[in-house]
Amino acid sequence: MTTPVHTKTRITPWDDPEFVRAFEQARATVTGRGITDIPLAAAEVERRLRDAGYPEARVEVDRTVAEALEQVTHWVVTRDG
Repeated sequence: MTTPVHTKTRITPWDDPEFVRAFEQARATVTGRGITDIPLAAAEVERRLRDAGYPEARVEVDRTVAEALEQVTHWVVTRDG
């Protein structure tokens, strides 16, 4: 059994509902596939966002050692790089 990873996400721009939906769909697909490697999951979400029509989208991963041990990560998601 894999340990679930908890992601805290900041999305810019947060007031673009289409971009937010595209991110949520990409994240759901990636987590649904069981990818628990955080950098790999973030890279896959970023690729899916770019494929969805956001060529400058970026997903950055930020976490401390304590957060890594607790299976928590912070993602900074930007539409325009």
